[in-house]
Amino acid sequence: MSLSDEERQFWNDWNTRIREEVPLDLASRRRGETVLSMLGSLMLENPRILEVGCGTGWLAERLTRFGTVFATDLADEVITRAQRRVEAVTFVAGDIMTLTLPLETFNVVVTLETLSHVADQRAFVGRLADLLRVGGYLILTTQNSFVFERRNDVLPRCPGQRRSWVNWKDLKRLLKPRFTILSATTVEPAGHRGVLRLVNSVKLNAQLGRLLSMNTIERLKERVGLGQSLVVLCRRKA
Repeated sequence: MSLSDEERQFWNDWNTRIREEVPLDLASRRRGETVLSMLGSLMLENPRILEVGCGTGWLAERLTRFGTVFATDLADEVITRAQRRVEAVTFVAGDIMTLTLPLETFNVVVTLETLSHVADQRAFVGRLADLLRVGGYLILTTQNSFVFERRNDVLPRCPGQRRSWVNWKDLKRLLKPRFTILSATTVEPAGHRGVLRLVNSVKLNAQLGRLLSMNTIERLKERVGLGQSLVVLCRRKA
């Protein structure tokens, strides 16, 4: 079995177990809401939107309120079921690096938590830029290495699962050649070790809760970079 076959099998299995068989988790919902808010703020008129790494299509379905949506993922079995469920989206199964797609066509590319799972992150970012029109927008989320390296609940890597987390410095280095970063934040604070053990302690947050709402505390953590996902809105350079 080739690595691509292993990856395809892993993501078919993962999406079936984690996305199709159980309700969407809080962290995913928070990322989705953030992406939809960013996209809405652009005020684009019927844009062509591409989601890369769409999984079951749960976000792609929501993206259709803004424009025409195309979505792709390695998980071919999951994509087949997604197409039957969400007819308004055009789904294509395959590797974004080798799929035949028209260049400089899309107004927006969205990709959630996919960057850490690709073989060549720089080439992946370049491919997304090639698919965008000049001046088009990229909305990208990816695992925050600062947080994930301080979590106790990260499962061991499975066969077929690539995993290479990045920090802000890494992400900016990847984006800089092709994109201008318009906004950057993190979402969904997490972490159990080191400084995050203190920052996320129930006792400390209860004390802070006497002065600030828990929502305010969480948003402050996100703004200083302690969310488990890095989120950027970028614009493709000429």
